[in-house]
Amino acid sequence: MGKWGVAAAALLLPGLALASIGSVTVLEGTATRTNGGQTVALQAGSEIELNDTIEVGAASNVKLTLTDESVLMLGERSQLIIDEATFEGQERKGFAARLGLGKVWAKVKKALAGSDSKFEVQTERAVAGVRGTVFRVDYGDTAKAMIPAQKQRMIVRVVEGRVVVTQEVRKAIQGKLPSGSEGKKGERKQVAGPQQVSEEEWEKNFIELQKNQQVVVDSELKPAKAQALDASAMKDTFGRFVERNQ
Repeated sequence: MGKWGVAAAALLLPGLALASIGSVTVLEGTATRTNGGQTVALQAGSEIELNDTIEVGAASNVKLTLTDESVLMLGERSQLIIDEATFEGQERKGFAARLGLGKVWAKVKKALAGSDSKFEVQTERAVAGVRGTVFRVDYGDTAKAMIPAQKQRMIVRVVEGRVVVTQEVRKAIQGKLPSGSEGKKGERKQVAGPQQVSEEEWEKNFIELQKNQQVVVDSELKPAKAQALDASAMKDTFGRFVERNQ
């Protein structure tokens, strides 16, 4: 087919995916994708594209297979925004997505030896960067935090391989008075109000996770540490969907 034939096919078939980066391979319940202001319902076989916002309905789960055969599974009420997806043939050059809320499980295909290919899942709390591995990220209310201030926490669990989690933490406590400026006992001093945190007050904390480890990054902005994997947390409804569809 010549170039004019391809153009005609695109006009006749508006659903033709010219920028596909993968597809829906399993769908239980409902899910949508939004791109360019247009929202369409997903079904098994639907293509997904760069800049898609994938949203999963209540009591629903979806499995996505990317061009390089990496797999993403999303649990109910999850939202995933695909910010970067670069492939050359079947090889991944770069992939990055933001988990706005919910749960994502990923099985990342190993890049070729010597490749600097990246695969990242980001939330407002931290970034999980991997090469070839199997991991899960829970973010938001579905992380089951008991303290309201920690409901937007991020949990990264590693089943296989290695994940490096990059977390931004505070260098200093906001509002803390400089040494020697506390004043005498009983003396009244004006307390500074809330101030915007400057770039100089942040630093990056890197947590390297190996197989059967996890990390919890909450809203306290303190350095998080690796801990033993809570395997029981992987046996929820979403975990059972993952087991059925690996």
